[in-house]
Amino acid sequence: MAIDDEDISGEDIVPLLHRPNSQALIEALVHGTFYLDDPDDTATILRVDPHTRAVQLRLASGRTRSVPLASGYVLMTPALAAAIAELRTPADAARDKAERALIAFGFRARVEEDDRLPLLAAVEAAQAYRLPWREDRFEGLRLARKYGTPREEARLAAAWLEGAGDPPPGDLVIALVSALRESGRLVEAIPHTELVTRKASGLDKDEMRILLIQRGNLWLDRYELGRDTELLERARQCARRSWAIEPSEQGSALYNRIRKLED
Repeated sequence: MAIDDEDISGEDIVPLLHRPNSQALIEALVHGTFYLDDPDDTATILRVDPHTRAVQLRLASGRTRSVPLASGYVLMTPALAAAIAELRTPADAARDKAERALIAFGFRARVEEDDRLPLLAAVEAAQAYRLPWREDRFEGLRLARKYGTPREEARLAAAWLEGAGDPPPGDLVIALVSALRESGRLVEAIPHTELVTRKASGLDKDEMRILLIQRGNLWLDRYELGRDTELLERARQCARRSWAIEPSEQGSALYNRIRKLED
């Protein structure tokens, strides 16, 4: 919540209505300017009900209407800014700082309260090029997928990888390759799968199997772009190696994809 903006979301105001000494906030809202989606289509706030969290409006047509305060925005005034500042706590400031950091990283969706700190920890680790613990990596990537896109997921994983030793953790390489492929960055994804060609890869059997399947699918993605038959053979080799480790649905799907492209 930035009280120096031209307007403020009603969703940000609602929690303040139930704090002690919120009467000044309610008074500052009355006669204020409210809009839903279009800032040019405004209404005047006639009344605020802190219990139902609704505002009664006078529309430009002269009619009155009640809507949830959280459904729109209120234009900021000096009185409203002062009332909000009086009610805010250090915890509010810390939350706002976290939200700004997440937005700056690329997360545009509103992050739920319980998810904010774990996601922020993931971002801070990425910014420091520090490798989180395995469980924290899984949680950070889960939240990145929940609130962002494969682009943010790849950005996290790539930064963490900078802080990893050699060989890197297999789970992280798999996550990065997946995110890069989903975001269409095939050229960047393929080199990370070369870990399967190393004798000291550090991969366990399951990680090796998964990364081979990813590598095979990436070769097929490239094949579809240029129809280079060598890429089809590379994909087939990956499928064979993966199947030799352990048959799986993903391995079967890779074989089926190869057969369809051969027809």
